[in-house]
Amino acid sequence: MDCIRNDTANAKSEHDHPNLPEVGKAPRSVDSPFGWIPTLATMVNFMFIFGPTNSYGVFSTYYLNVKFPDTPAATLSWIGSLITTSMFCLNMFTGALADKRGYRFSAYIGTVVCTAAYILASFSTEIWQLMLTQGVLFGVGASFLLAPTNSLAAQWFEKRRGLATGVSIAGSSIGGMWFTAATQGIMDRLGPEWALRILGILTFFVTGVMNLLYFQRVPTAPRKRIIEVQAAKRLTFWLVALELFAAYTGYWALVFYIGTTAKQVGGSLQDGSRLLLVLNV
Repeated sequence: MDCIRNDTANAKSEHDHPNLPEVGKAPRSVDSPFGWIPTLATMVNFMFIFGPTNSYGVFSTYYLNVKFPDTPAATLSWIGSLITTSMFCLNMFTGALADKRGYRFSAYIGTVVCTAAYILASFSTEIWQLMLTQGVLFGVGASFLLAPTNSLAAQWFEKRRGLATGVSIAGSSIGGMWFTAATQGIMDRLGPEWALRILGILTFFVTGVMNLLYFQRVPTAPRKRIIEVQAAKRLTFWLVALELFAAYTGYWALVFYIGTTAKQVGGSLQDGSRLLLVLNV
C-alpha cells in the first residue's frame, strides 16, 4: 500500500509541475550536461528582457530630438523608467506565480504581454501612450519572464553554479549590444514604428521557443507569503538594496541620455547608438 501511495504522490507531483522533464527522457541530477540546455535558454531570454531596457537610449534619443523635440528630457525618461520600475516591483508577485504554476506558465505570459506592448507602442502617437505601452506594459511582461529566468540555471548546478549563472546573465549585456545595433538599423531604414513591430515579432517567436526549454530540475514549493517581512530586519538586505539603488541610478542615466549627449556635442543619432553599444560591452 505504501508503494501505491508513493507512486500516486509522484504522479501527482509530475502533474502539478509540468515543467519537470519526464523520467527517462531528461536527467535530473545536479551538474548534469542537460542543465546547459535550460541555462542557454535563459541566456537568450535575458537578451529580450534587458536588451530593450539597455538599448532604450536609441528610442530616447529619437523621441527627444525628432518626435517630441519640445518635450523635457525628464518627461521622456519616464518611459524607460517605467520599464524597470514595473519589472522589478512586480517581480515579488510574478515570482510567486512562477513557483505555484510553473516556470513555463509565467514565461509564456511574459512573452505575450511583451509582444503586445511592442505592437501597441508602435501605434502610439502621444507620450502618455508610450508610457503605458512601451513603459508599463512591457515592464509587466518582462517581470513575468524575469521571475523564472533568474533562478532556473542555478537549479541545475552546484559545482559550476557560478559559471552557469554568469553565462545566463551575460545575455543581458549581449542583448543590449545587438538590440542597440538592430534597433538603430531598423529605425534608419523603416522608421521607429516598424522597429517596435519587428522587435515584438522577434520577442514572440524567440522567447516562445526558449520557454519550451525551461525544464525545472526540482519542483518549487509555493510560498506561504508573498512578502518576507523578516528580510527587512536584516542589515544585509538594506546594504544590498542601497547598493543596487546607487548602481541603477547611475547606470540608467547613462543609458537614457548618452545618445542625446552625443548629438549635443556635434554627433549623429548613429554616433549615440555606437556609444550605447560600447556601454553594453
